Amino acid sequence: MLSIALVLAPIALAVVPPLMDQVEPKHVERFALRQGLTLTPSNGDRVLTYIRVTRRWRSLGLVFGLLVVLAGFAAESIVLRPLPVFLGWFAGVLVAEVRLARAGPSGRGDLGLRLVPPAVALLWAVGAVAAGTLACYGTVRYLRFGTDAAALPWAAGATTVVTAVPVLLRGLRTRPLPDEPADRVAAEIAARSRSAHVLAAGGAVAALWCGFRSMPPDPLAAPLLLVSLVVPFVALSMGTHSWRPVPRAHREHRWAVPTAAVATVTAAVALGAVLAWSVPAPRSPDAVTWSAPEGREETSSRPIAHAALPECGTRLTFRRCAAWELFAVDEGPDDPGTSVMALQAATFAGERGPLPRPAPFALSGDGFHAVYLHARTRRMVHQDLRTGVRHDLTGPLADTELPVPVLSHDGRHAALTAAGPGTGTTRLVGTDGGRSVEVPGVARVLGVGPRGFTAVTLPEGDKAELVTVGPDGAVRTRVPFDPAPVAGLFPDGRRLLVLTGDGEAATVDPATGKTVRKVRIRAELSEFGDAPELLGWDARGRFLARLDLDEAGDDELRLVDPVTGKASEAEGISLNESHRFPVLGKVDPW
Repeated sequence: MLSIALVLAPIALAVVPPLMDQVEPKHVERFALRQGLTLTPSNGDRVLTYIRVTRRWRSLGLVFGLLVVLAGFAAESIVLRPLPVFLGWFAGVLVAEVRLARAGPSGRGDLGLRLVPPAVALLWAVGAVAAGTLACYGTVRYLRFGTDAAALPWAAGATTVVTAVPVLLRGLRTRPLPDEPADRVAAEIAARSRSAHVLAAGGAVAALWCGFRSMPPDPLAAPLLLVSLVVPFVALSMGTHSWRPVPRAHREHRWAVPTAAVATVTAAVALGAVLAWSVPAPRSPDAVTWSAPEGREETSSRPIAHAALPECGTRLTFRRCAAWELFAVDEGPDDPGTSVMALQAATFAGERGPLPRPAPFALSGDGFHAVYLHARTRRMVHQDLRTGVRHDLTGPLADTELPVPVLSHDGRHAALTAAGPGTGTTRLVGTDGGRSVEVPGVARVLGVGPRGFTAVTLPEGDKAELVTVGPDGAVRTRVPFDPAPVAGLFPDGRRLLVLTGDGEAATVDPATGKTVRKVRIRAELSEFGDAPELLGWDARGRFLARLDLDEAGDDELRLVDPVTGKASEAEGISLNESHRFPVLGKVDPW
């Protein structure tokens, strides 16, 4: 949808202004009625000019906000978000007021008029202080804990609104009025009053919404959601209420506005800092939170053979299209396995819609454990698929921090390797609630066993190493290793299987790097085909591989004995062709 939005943007620039410049008489009459203004032949053109300028820029902002929403659409995730639309409209409000200010006479002087009722002024003051407090809270929280970096742009947005609106409001109150007849001066005052209403009421909503987004997602979610839904309706009612400017009882002291601004900023910063320091630090990734299952839809009495994402189609509901589907093993040709949905698991890495890479998801070799990214909390979680019980393995993660998970065959241990370039840190976690350890310098985990894991290190120069790491995170052995071939750990963690491009399967001692056994896979492999792909292990110690065979045009699944090299057909094992991004669990042939 991004390409469509880019095409529509210049069209909007060319079409929207001429359309909005066509002001009908009813628009002028409604403005006069709302502001208590008496229209005359002399002041009608001033009102008309004001309406044209404000309509043009507000409409442009609204349209570009809609284009931002359109750009975020994807084939499988179409969600209407009002915040970009409203912020686009309010950006148009700010631009229109700047244009009107530059077109008027320059100078400074207090008009002595109350342009908005006290309720609107109070709404803006409370909204500005609250938004400033929330923005300061999000910023201090990031500086203190280094988390929630996504809050910084929203904090900057709230700060921009809280800064720009008072400046424009002060300009409306202090710019000198034109030396013209009384009816034209009255039209100018009415226009300024209408601008002050829109700036104060709309600014309160924009600042609060940006402030709410600068908060972390977990705390106070329900109260903030309620306030964010109520405030726009309150602001709309106050901002459109009929009001005629009246003289103020007392003129402002020359230092009144700067003093109030300093006091407001000080209060917001102090409240935000106190709030940020009063909350506890984010839970350590070692802190486990247990949760009860949320229904039988995510549990299975049978082991899971594989998981995948369904292709969207007309016969699939959106719910099934946007969730991982887990397929249980088949007991035989007459007893096909069922499937369950992992509704809590994130499907794609991006929060704003599907991206080319799927979200992290892994299954254990016994088919009863899964590790995935939780869609709501953005934490990596472990789930027992028999009971549905889940607990956290990490804290909230940004898209750039998502790890590659690898589970041990029995699902008791998981290795989470940072996927970013140049990171190379692996966290070994006990899925039963044990503490975790971090191991730096790891490029790829080849498997997790009961006594630790085996991995390939980040190459220094052109050399990489094969390392074995114990449960305590200590590197026990380190030997030179070629990271190019496909490799995977045996289920017991004692040996490493290495598959070469010419069809050989080598059993290697990971502690020494020496080849214990090497056999050729007994199958007719294509001379120019892809290298064998290791997918999993069955209960008899055979490995499941995808082979590029001579007699078949497509890849084929085979069970291969690592001792003899004999390849057998994998009866009862198939990957659903209507699904994508398959993740293998229990290999259980008929």
